[in-house]
Amino acid sequence: MMQDLLQTRPAQPADAEIAAVLLSSAYTHTQLTYPLPAEHEGGFIEHLQDFFRQDGNRFSYQNIQVAEYASEVVGLVLSFGGRDEARLNAAAGNWLVNEAEDDEWYIDGVAVLKKWGRKGIGTRLLYVAEQQARQHHYPKMALNVAQENKPALDLYTHLHYVVTRHTTLYQRPYVRMVKILANTVQENDAMAST
Repeated sequence: MMQDLLQTRPAQPADAEIAAVLLSSAYTHTQLTYPLPAEHEGGFIEHLQDFFRQDGNRFSYQNIQVAEYASEVVGLVLSFGGRDEARLNAAAGNWLVNEAEDDEWYIDGVAVLKKWGRKGIGTRLLYVAEQQARQHHYPKMALNVAQENKPALDLYTHLHYVVTRHTTLYQRPYVRMVKILANTVQENDAMAST
């Protein structure tokens, strides 16, 4: 029943408030509620809202798909092609590091509101990102997950992401995971043999 009422769609600038909360949740590895309690509001979320509303940067609504349940946004995935990362980062400021390879569709963040967790929404959003990767002809997916985030590690492993290395980003330990998109590779092989 729930899956029938769950829809995904491209984010719009009007989604900025909830999207900033979800992005903050993804980047701080804490499940948040919306609206946020007053003590959680602050500069970081306001900056994310500003970037979200603008075109052409890493945090732009243009790179985000949202999940809605009964017209309420309950989750999102931020992803983009690795070939675009340097340009997207430069538009947001010089504090960002490049995390993707040129041949990867990069999942920068996935988040679901706390009360909507463990209902398959994150998985659904990851599949939406995979569809985008295929549409843009990227042969693989990549992401970095906080080493201590066991539920996320388990989810990505279940979805066939493989650990390729341990890394440090923004002074925190991460695990880099990659998934080869099978039908993209088959399409490439078919093209090569024609």
